[in-house]
Amino acid sequence: MSELNPVRIAVIGAGAMGRNHIRFVTEEPEAELVAIADAFEGARATAEAAGVPFYTDPAQMMDEVKPEAVIIATPNDLHLGVAREAIKRNIVPLVEKPISNDLEDAQAFAAEAETAGVPVLVGQHRRHNPFVNKAKEIIESGELGKLTVSSFHYMIYKNDEYFDVEWRRKKGAGPILVNLVHDVDLLRYLLGEPVAVQGMQSSAARGFETEDSAVVNVRFADGALASMTISDATASPWNWEATAREDPQYRPFDADAYFIGGTKGALSLPRLHQFSYDGASNWHKPLQMEIPAVDPALPHKMQLKHFVKVVRREVEPVVTPADNVKTLTLLNAIKEAAETGQLVEL
Repeated sequence: MSELNPVRIAVIGAGAMGRNHIRFVTEEPEAELVAIADAFEGARATAEAAGVPFYTDPAQMMDEVKPEAVIIATPNDLHLGVAREAIKRNIVPLVEKPISNDLEDAQAFAAEAETAGVPVLVGQHRRHNPFVNKAKEIIESGELGKLTVSSFHYMIYKNDEYFDVEWRRKKGAGPILVNLVHDVDLLRYLLGEPVAVQGMQSSAARGFETEDSAVVNVRFADGALASMTISDATASPWNWEATAREDPQYRPFDADAYFIGGTKGALSLPRLHQFSYDGASNWHKPLQMEIPAVDPALPHKMQLKHFVKVVRREVEPVVTPADNVKTLTLLNAIKEAAETGQLVEL
């Protein structure tokens, strides 16, 4: 533990994700949980269990408790309203992804935060996964050569009861907009900025208004290509949730979800299997596999440690609102391409 006082953090939104954040803050020596705010009065019990004040009004909480930082885990459409109240008070926010469902509002907020000079961290926690960052190091070192083709998979089966809630069957509630934001963010983080996308979608498995499956092709400026396979109606282990061991509610499976290929080698994630030839690449030679050494750590906890440093102005945020706008722009382009079947250029 450092000689500095723990960073005083309040959590806004005490749903499932918010309760995880509450636990992480209480377990982090460099942080102190000072309040919980939630519009739902029933969340008071969570604050009482944590031994901190409870508020139904986040702005009142910020005025009275005066935290140094807030973690915003409200429903998506409330993220930016609360974040604006925070930066107005010079309080550093961690805003859960996506920062907004409205791309224009997200763009406006990114500009506002930069003008205010208050750092904002967006909660794309997978960027804090040590295996992801080792993969980025390998790619940027040139060990894989020139990137050629990659494939990212989100293939999972959501239980039928999940769709008893009506909005989950409606247009816009499919896996592209609801689940793909993390995969799209890592696609950008690891491979670079796409310049064009094309895709197709289907609702044949369940017959709902929204898609249950989609395929997407992506082109990058240097000519590299990637594909994304998306489905919440496919019983498979080929998704980050089942393979990365980040969330105990998913039974872990020894498999990979991402495959990245180049002229000198290939890499799979999250197991970090790296393939290459001894010497020049040649399809008649045997491939070698190695697994680079990485110290595992829970990404949400690593994200919180990073957030503490952001609040103390020791580092810049790994994911800023402006960066998240790029992910949202790509996500919207993927949705447009999948719905229309047209090539969408970025």
